[in-house]
Amino acid sequence: MIVDPAIAGLRSRPAPQPCVTAALARWHDLPEVQAMVTELAAFGEGARLDAVPALARLVGDHAAATTLAQGFIAPVMAALRQEPLAQLPLGHSAAPGIARIRLAENGRASLALAAYAQAAHREPASVLFEDGEAHEIVIAGEGQALCHHLTAEGLESRSVTCAPGTRLTRGGASEARQFVAVTRPLLVLQLVREAVSPAPSREVALPGGALLQTISGSKAASLTMMALGVLGALEHRGALEPMERLARDPQAERDLRWEALRQVLGLDTAHGLALLEALAARSDDPLREPAARLLRDLVAAQPELAKLEPA
Repeated sequence: MIVDPAIAGLRSRPAPQPCVTAALARWHDLPEVQAMVTELAAFGEGARLDAVPALARLVGDHAAATTLAQGFIAPVMAALRQEPLAQLPLGHSAAPGIARIRLAENGRASLALAAYAQAAHREPASVLFEDGEAHEIVIAGEGQALCHHLTAEGLESRSVTCAPGTRLTRGGASEARQFVAVTRPLLVLQLVREAVSPAPSREVALPGGALLQTISGSKAASLTMMALGVLGALEHRGALEPMERLARDPQAERDLRWEALRQVLGLDTAHGLALLEALAARSDDPLREPAARLLRDLVAAQPELAKLEPA
């Protein structure tokens, strides 16, 4: 097998990338970038946007946003052409139709560049409302966005034509934004701040706003949810006791409690039925009705389970 010498060299040493490292260093040393990084720390700690003028200018002024983006993209791309195996030490992600690179982050705040590929108009079937705050400005491209707002009366939606300089702002778990058409690839600067204690995300149907599902907005809760699934898949019976404690804890998130209950049922059916019955008997527990309903459904579908119920 023929292995390129440059790739073979990676087996014994990190990829040499002095050009990329130098380009990033020069960009970080720019006065506007230094100001942005300093204010991002304050914004991440809860400062209002009007209290951080450098950040406010970036997401409020097209010329400032363009200068920042060009000052990053041009030298970094030139360096990557010289060092194609180099890696940028910046968070990045990609999915069909979108790529994002995180320019800077501090605490709950981050500043990123997002690129959206050209796409025909589509009518989304649903929209996800996530807690947090976002300020966006279109640097280049054209498209169409839908901005949604959940009120006590229902779902309100409005269409926004996106062009260079268009600003999009959303705050809290009652607002959402979707790009539904991209006629020319969009480059968007995004300033995002996570909520201190994120409310659950809600997916609602379009049109109408009927609730389809709720998703925990907490990273810690998401990690716990994954851990519960792994422990259940491994059939780790040693986790039964902590799972039961979690399911019984009225202060824990509802979704976590329900997942813990589900995993207990899978690991030990008799134990799970006893737990279901205990939860169904709690008059003030928010899981009382769904637990009682699940218990009835399980016994109706599998009558032999009635023998496992506590006497």
